[in-house]
Amino acid sequence: MESSGSKNCLEIWTEENAKLVAELKNISTNTAKWTDILRQNFVYFIKLLEKIQGLPPTVPSIPLELTVLYNAIVLNISLSDVVCNDDSLLLKGFTRGLEAYGKHFDDRGIVKLWEMTFRSISDPTFIQTIDQLIYLQCLLWLSRNQLEDVEIVLHMLRERSSSVSDVNIQHDDLWQCIKTGNLLKDSSESHLLLVQSLSTLGKLMYTCATFLRGFRKVEQGHYLEAIDILQPAAEGLCSKRILAEIYTLIGYSSVQLGRPQTGLQYFRWALQADIQCFPALYHAAMVYRQLEMVEAELEALNHLSVLLESWDQSKDANHVEPQILIQPEQLVRIPSTSHLLTSVNQVYVKHSLARRCLQMGRTEEAAEHYLDLLALFFEGSQKEIFLVADSTVPRIPEIYLEAAVALLQCQRYHDVITICEEISCKMSTLLSEKLTYEIIVNEWLPKDCLERTEIDMVCQSSHSDHLNQSQTHCATKKETLNYILWMATAFLYQAQAFSLLGNNKESLTNFSRCVNLLLKVQVVGPSDSGEPNNQIDTLKENIMEIKYLQKLKSLGFVGKGMQLTERGQDREALQNFHLSLQACSDSMEAAYNLVQVLWKLKRKDEAASFWQKYYRSTKAAAEKVQQESGSQKFSLFMISHLKEVSASEEEAVSKMVHAHYTHHSKAKSTTEFLRPMSYL
Repeated sequence: MESSGSKNCLEIWTEENAKLVAELKNISTNTAKWTDILRQNFVYFIKLLEKIQGLPPTVPSIPLELTVLYNAIVLNISLSDVVCNDDSLLLKGFTRGLEAYGKHFDDRGIVKLWEMTFRSISDPTFIQTIDQLIYLQCLLWLSRNQLEDVEIVLHMLRERSSSVSDVNIQHDDLWQCIKTGNLLKDSSESHLLLVQSLSTLGKLMYTCATFLRGFRKVEQGHYLEAIDILQPAAEGLCSKRILAEIYTLIGYSSVQLGRPQTGLQYFRWALQADIQCFPALYHAAMVYRQLEMVEAELEALNHLSVLLESWDQSKDANHVEPQILIQPEQLVRIPSTSHLLTSVNQVYVKHSLARRCLQMGRTEEAAEHYLDLLALFFEGSQKEIFLVADSTVPRIPEIYLEAAVALLQCQRYHDVITICEEISCKMSTLLSEKLTYEIIVNEWLPKDCLERTEIDMVCQSSHSDHLNQSQTHCATKKETLNYILWMATAFLYQAQAFSLLGNNKESLTNFSRCVNLLLKVQVVGPSDSGEPNNQIDTLKENIMEIKYLQKLKSLGFVGKGMQLTERGQDREALQNFHLSLQACSDSMEAAYNLVQVLWKLKRKDEAASFWQKYYRSTKAAAEKVQQESGSQKFSLFMISHLKEVSASEEEAVSKMVHAHYTHHSKAKSTTEFLRPMSYL
């Protein structure tokens, strides 16, 4: 840059800074090469800063140096996808400013340095440039969710403003003062020297800080407070994405307060603000589910799935307004663990849609969605985008099994066999020869807490040095149990598919594979627990993994017995029905088939006695449990596709047994009547 000989370095540098600022402000943000222009000007500001910092700091030069530093940092934030956590540039500029005034402090804490500066330096020009850096530091803290640090500094500025202007700014008005610019005001020359005015940064800070404050209240469950905080934030300096997320949070809070219709209205406003606000659409679908509006729920999930498939983040224009260099979403970082605004990808939404269709009995739609989902797994094309995360999403083998359930219900048996074969092949290489589990019975555990008891493996170590190794071994064994349960379920569904295809041989083979695999798992009580066997049995009934294991055994034995019955191997079938009842005593299918086989074998008294006993005890208990729990807590894929016993079949057996007892009683009465009397 050329300069007149009559101008000193400070004047030249001031003109150079002003020229760079003017060039940026005269270029539209819609310019195709806007990012390249920003990057080029950032380089120019850095070079200018290096020239200034090449000389010792002086009182006349330090305001310009800190102004150039401010402009460079603003452009750096604007160009960054993730705001840098390095505050070294700010700290260096600040310490050079103190050196210019001959001040040196041992304490390097930046807040402490600011406090001491305000007490010892009264130069208004220097204080104005320091204020610029304070606002920048607050923005950097906001990007790290350090809201407390921001509030400390702002309170410090409030106290300083009150002491200087003799105006007492109340605590409750603090954030509003930032929004309106009453806390820090732009100087008369700031529009010539700064690429972004302090008033704009103040509005940006207000929006982001208020957003984070409201978000925290939502996470803490303080929904009314969250709404009160977030509603004014919607009137601040918002990009369309941040505005949509504010509406989403207000809508979610309204739903939690029992106002679903209000929540839906805010979700609509969120989508009007930003059609790509996927969390709003997802939460709306969940509200429709809560209101049992099935068609609306599925429509929302379908629309969400379509949007995700076509979504391109690179084309998502999201500017607040022209000449706003820093976007609010650059400063607002929602933790990835939050379920409110961050979430899964397309796979999650597609699974939610498929699962819901399956639950509602729309099996054809469910099957197609599941096949699309499996195709995504094969392609590996899962877009990492923000949506609502949910810990209830099952693991991939379970999704495969859910797909098998949907296909079974659609009578697509060959597809079921293919999917289950994929599961069994993957799991077969991961299984051990034998797996033994030990249930640790804590003497202090109250009986009403039995359902919370978890499986504990024989992994205890006598030396503390081996504790980590023991815990790893426990986790490995528990994971192996998952492999066995998944693989056994796959065999079960393959067997059912072959049975429905009329292939008795393959069906029997797969039912046998299912039960043989499950018999590898042995559940035992600790040898030194001193607990009676009935206590161990009670624990087994209240541990979900074991209930799942026993249910699978029962279904496997019933299925095998039914195939043996078709072959005419009634005695072998009878044995399998007994084993099924040992595994799951309330199995109606096992009880029904057992009675039928006993009747066929002319063991009618035994059949009638069993049926009556079954009704007096097991069935009554099963109905009571069903009334208390509503529905089984088994996974969605744990649905039997064996021939279910209908109410009419159940009633027919009861009538048959009753008729048998009636006939037997009459025959016995006749025999007694005809028997000769003995005389003394």
